[in-house]
Amino acid sequence: MHSERLTYRPVALADLDAFHSLVEDEHIRRYMMDGNVFPPSWSAGHIRQSQELFDRIGVGLWLAHDKRSGELVGFCGFLVLPEVHDQPELVYALRERFTGAGLATEMATASITEARSRNALGEILASVDGVNRASLRVLEKVGFERVGARPGAFGDMLLLCLRPSSSSRARAAEPSVPS
Repeated sequence: MHSERLTYRPVALADLDAFHSLVEDEHIRRYMMDGNVFPPSWSAGHIRQSQELFDRIGVGLWLAHDKRSGELVGFCGFLVLPEVHDQPELVYALRERFTGAGLATEMATASITEARSRNALGEILASVDGVNRASLRVLEKVGFERVGARPGAFGDMLLLCLRPSSSSRARAAEPSVPS
């Protein structure tokens, strides 16, 4: 899978060190992991969960690399976060030096496009800490609507949904994402 500036490949157990380096990244941990530090076994468990999702519905987590340099930018895709939803939700995270250039929107759009092409999910769910304004802007830009809130580590955690009929905004900005 690829988009304008990034290439993606499913995360595998052979990628544990690379994936865990992202999980340990201070910028990524700030919101995605509520600032917590997790051991490599946590990352391995999420890689296995991603592989199970790929086997079951055709989507999971992808590592995202810069097309020109090959550098690891971050990860994106879908995971079940049982503390939030019992269904897979859209997640994306990138190292701080890659922020502010539209790559989060590109990653989110690529993930949504791939899920839609595989008929993997009807409604696509997401959650974001209310204070994470940049991520909230990304989700709203690609068509997500707020459907609720619950207490989170940094105040309200906003719950969002992208319904099949509201995917047109994501398609309008759709990168090239062949399988």
